[in-house]
Amino acid sequence: MDESKLTTENPVTDGEEMSVGEGAPSEEECALAEERVRAFVEGLIGEMRLRCGAVVERQNENITVKITGEDAGSVIGYRGEVLDAVQYMALWIANKSVKEFIRVSLDAEGYRKKRTETLRSLAERLARKAVKTHRREALEPMNPYDRRIIHTALTDFNGVETVSEGEGHNRHVVIVPKDERVSEKKSGITEVSEKNYGTSAKFRQKGARKGKSYGAPRRKPF
Repeated sequence: MDESKLTTENPVTDGEEMSVGEGAPSEEECALAEERVRAFVEGLIGEMRLRCGAVVERQNENITVKITGEDAGSVIGYRGEVLDAVQYMALWIANKSVKEFIRVSLDAEGYRKKRTETLRSLAERLARKAVKTHRREALEPMNPYDRRIIHTALTDFNGVETVSEGEGHNRHVVIVPKDERVSEKKSGITEVSEKNYGTSAKFRQKGARKGKSYGAPRRKPF
């Protein structure tokens, strides 16, 4: 399999960096990939001794895996990190020795759908805030799949646009209002212009000026 067909940043899922080949794998390749994914997922669940099961289905070159059961949460992990890791491995196993790309989508107890709804709600709330304040709203770092959800949710949201910033694990989405208010940054440091006392020709000729005395008059010498 050509590795360039997977995302170069994080080949967990078909996120914003995903690219695929122009052709399609054969039916034989897809069927073999389905069996490989099923054996991998069921074997992993068995090795982890989790009380859950997996249903593997396929439609052409798209393979879906749904995990349900009492211990399904262990497959999800913190914000889907374990789920993404398992999907990453399943993706590689499915595409082993395959010329064209086969997609694999893995979910547990409907987590993907719940996560999508949560991110869409968050995106719309921050977009409204950005429009109201005329200032950017930066979200926390996310994987390509989650960032794609944010971008898609705000595609038709009036008054904002979205961009991705940062590198690697720090890459995140920024919501930018179209009428953004840019304020100058104030460092809090006052610049002091340098004065070269005692160096000018005028000073050398006349010397220092006598200062005026305020308050009590000077006493005359006896």
